[in-house]
Amino acid sequence: MPRQSRGPRLYLRRGRIDRRTGKPLPDLYYIRDGASERGTGCGADRLREAERALAAYIAEKWSAPRAATENTSDPAQVTVADVLALYVHERAPKLSDPVSTAGRVKTLALWWGVTPLSKVSRSQCQAYVAHRVTQPRKAAKTAEGRQRLVTEQGARRELEDLSAAIGYWDDEHHLHPRPKVVMPEKLVGMRDALTRSQAAAMLKAARGYQRQEDGSWRPLTALTRARRRHMSRFLLIGYYTGTRPGAIMALLWEESPHQAWVSLEPGRETIYRRGKAERETTKRRPLARLPRRLAAHMRRWARIDAETSQRQREAAEKAGKDAPPPIAAVVHYAGEPIQSVRGSFAAIVADAGLAPGVTPHWLRHTAATWLMEAGASPWDAAGYMGMSMEVLETHYGHHRPDHQAAITSLSRRTKRT
Repeated sequence: MPRQSRGPRLYLRRGRIDRRTGKPLPDLYYIRDGASERGTGCGADRLREAERALAAYIAEKWSAPRAATENTSDPAQVTVADVLALYVHERAPKLSDPVSTAGRVKTLALWWGVTPLSKVSRSQCQAYVAHRVTQPRKAAKTAEGRQRLVTEQGARRELEDLSAAIGYWDDEHHLHPRPKVVMPEKLVGMRDALTRSQAAAMLKAARGYQRQEDGSWRPLTALTRARRRHMSRFLLIGYYTGTRPGAIMALLWEESPHQAWVSLEPGRETIYRRGKAERETTKRRPLARLPRRLAAHMRRWARIDAETSQRQREAAEKAGKDAPPPIAAVVHYAGEPIQSVRGSFAAIVADAGLAPGVTPHWLRHTAATWLMEAGASPWDAAGYMGMSMEVLETHYGHHRPDHQAAITSLSRRTKRT
């Protein structure tokens, strides 16, 4: 049985030599799609730009040309494919995660196709959800090795993109009437914060252990431990700073204008969540000063990576080969940047004995909750996390030690007049 295609994806081509000059060529990201490849022109420090190139490639691959119609305001004359094509070409590349957006839009297009916008209804949206929950999720398996299926909330996220695409079209063409996308009810508290013991259990699993039913821990194979080594870094950065998963994976050891990086200047250790040349998006990415413990971890990781790079350089020189470039990414697998942690994260959640609904975004919720529990000022916490005061107060305000202190004071006896 032929192997299922993984679809278009990025990979970093390293260690190339110019055949004419014999000199090393710069490392570049390429788009690999089955047997075909396409260069992005982006080096190892330009992952964000490479991701946007991948998103554009996905859009170019599937999107159909716009329908030849003059009545772009009539939902009966405009197809869902037209709307999605415009959205993925013009709007998606400007979002914080264009690759994920392009992937979801492609999934929508495969089902809705050339359906007229006038046919977007409650029953059609419900049929879409019913279809999606029978489909397997990419690179997501249960602890028993079975393929996980798309959840109702996952289908809802895709319909949110459809609604946004319709809104983007409507801003320009003023649909009359504008179709309404009906979605499953959003679960309240779908993402929660980890307790200290749960966070510790995930770190233990990331270091290559599996929790047994009696609460004991069984060591896993050396290969599994090696494959998960990068996840300890990912978890600790998430716990301490609440940085979004994409920015954690983009972190570099050296300053970069194109993506996130870390400075370990003594006394001023800081994560810069976006490069200086990157524009700010609706998902704000302010710099984050490193807590003392995390700064110590990162200095140790930087030393390990520098020593590993030195050994690789010496081994290459001894073998008469060109030295490989130094390890650039903070979170890496065998020196290579990480593009996704979904599979590793799901396996760690299972081995830690936690519910399968725990996702990488829980780390952000965990950091915000711990900040509020520690009595941090809401203003300082919101600025540090890169979220609005409204979001912080709505979702995390009840974790403050003085939450509803004024209410409890009402129970005190007052002097009669």
